[in-house]
Amino acid sequence: MSFFKTTKKVLSVSNQPEKFLNGLTANSLDKPQNAFVNLNGRIIATFDQIKVSDDQFLLVIEANFIQGVLNHIDRFAKLSKVSLQLQDMTAYFGLDGNYVTGKGEFAIPQKRGQLILTPKVLSSPVSEAEFTLFRLKNDIPLLGVDYKDEMLLNVSENDFVSFTKGCFLGQEPIAKVHHRSRPTWKMVVRFEDESSVEEKVKMTSKTSDPGTGRILGFVFVGNK
Repeated sequence: MSFFKTTKKVLSVSNQPEKFLNGLTANSLDKPQNAFVNLNGRIIATFDQIKVSDDQFLLVIEANFIQGVLNHIDRFAKLSKVSLQLQDMTAYFGLDGNYVTGKGEFAIPQKRGQLILTPKVLSSPVSEAEFTLFRLKNDIPLLGVDYKDEMLLNVSENDFVSFTKGCFLGQEPIAKVHHRSRPTWKMVVRFEDESSVEEKVKMTSKTSDPGTGRILGFVFVGNK
């Protein structure tokens, strides 16, 4: 099996987590990905999520964004009295997508493969370059590498948001863009030799595709 050890941390939310998360996150809680956004609909953090019991959710967030998330939800957490605790688990990306979880382990489906949460140490021979190419081939941009505080719909119009779940913090600007116009920008995977000079400068996760010998990466382009 092919595993890549990520830099993601696992945050547990318990004590009536569904009520708490529904009002603060952009997507439905039965989806694998979600997002915290500010009042302008800009990203605080995107993350993976899984319901492990009626009273506990696990959120899988890039380590560099954990503190920003905690700062963002702090006053709401105090008011609702939810419990927030970092878990002693490691998040591995399973490229094959066929890992069978054992006791105390969880798997979250991705566009391809799965995110595995485990207290175990798994052999992770997949290199950074190999994982980057895998992400590019499967349109899996990474928070903190390919995007940060962009307007949520510029990164994806579907992966992190529900337009039927009801009210959430930051819903109004996102709903206006979705229903009345379109996102100004959209993230795409593009070959460098097909990109403008400006796009080449802004391209992220650039890597060479052994199959074609061409360089590709993620880039924001005008959403015409």
